[in-house]
Amino acid sequence: MDAAQSILPLERQTLVDTYSPEEARQEIGRIFCPHFLSPHDRHAAGFHAVHRSSRQRGYSLNLVSYGCEVEIDPGELSSFFLLQIPLSGSATVRCGNDTAIASPGHFASLLSPTLPTRMIWSDGCQKLIVLVEREAMQRQCQQIAGHPVGKVEFATGIDMTSAAGRLLLGHVRLMIEAAESDTGVLGDYLSRLGESLGALLLTSFSHSQRGALDTIAPPAGSAAVARAEEWIKDNIDRSFAVADIAAASGVSLRSLQEGVRRERGTTLTHMIETIRLERFRAALLDPANHGSVTEIACMAGIGHLGRAAAAYRLRYGETPSQTLRRTR
Repeated sequence: MDAAQSILPLERQTLVDTYSPEEARQEIGRIFCPHFLSPHDRHAAGFHAVHRSSRQRGYSLNLVSYGCEVEIDPGELSSFFLLQIPLSGSATVRCGNDTAIASPGHFASLLSPTLPTRMIWSDGCQKLIVLVEREAMQRQCQQIAGHPVGKVEFATGIDMTSAAGRLLLGHVRLMIEAAESDTGVLGDYLSRLGESLGALLLTSFSHSQRGALDTIAPPAGSAAVARAEEWIKDNIDRSFAVADIAAASGVSLRSLQEGVRRERGTTLTHMIETIRLERFRAALLDPANHGSVTEIACMAGIGHLGRAAAAYRLRYGETPSQTLRRTR
């Protein structure tokens, strides 16, 4: 079994489970977009469509399979990007003038909304699919560039054996894990994971606006970095995007990111997480706070307690539970 299959997700969130190609076309078309769907076998032998989905702010996580070989022609997706990671089987994916052969552990595909798409999924092909809203991706690209940009169109093939590909798979695993464990309190954390995915795609893979992102940005000065740090501390209890921090600091996002790197020797994301850990520790040490470690972590905006606990121990030399016990 390929390592990617360990993230086989969303068993409790099945939206479509049918042996009818027509029903699958209609129901999955309502979730994604209208499309043509044709089983290779005209009798649809072996056809079994399954679609599981978890909808989040700006994106959705999906597991899709059809059982037998099918051809899918959605034309232009229009309103969303699709990152498709095969878990089993393979697929030939044509998007615009690019063609990618996707297979587990080797290649994934990334479909752009403004390019016509046509796909053939093999017998037994099963994909983990991340839908990212076009508006969210375009807005994030503009925020990173610091000025208006044209339409974003990605190269179709994603090499999953590359360092960026492995990082991408690890991030999607984290998104799945968080979505499956969510009990209604991880909304902000799940949104941050979606934002991080968009940034990873835009800064690590080939697309039409990559040149605009690769130009050198002047670093923000120490005053702007200090304003950013104070703004984060004042707003750490609410949901915000990194672009909000840049706007409050009066500089572009890339300038702020470069300024934080030069002034503090860290990344903007790490600065945010450090401040979040500080807030977490203060809450653990507050004798008036009677919640559990998990409850206090949620209050501090921490979504993945295991990872946060490891970072906490590295920073403070004790576990969150040990800190809490000292106050009770």
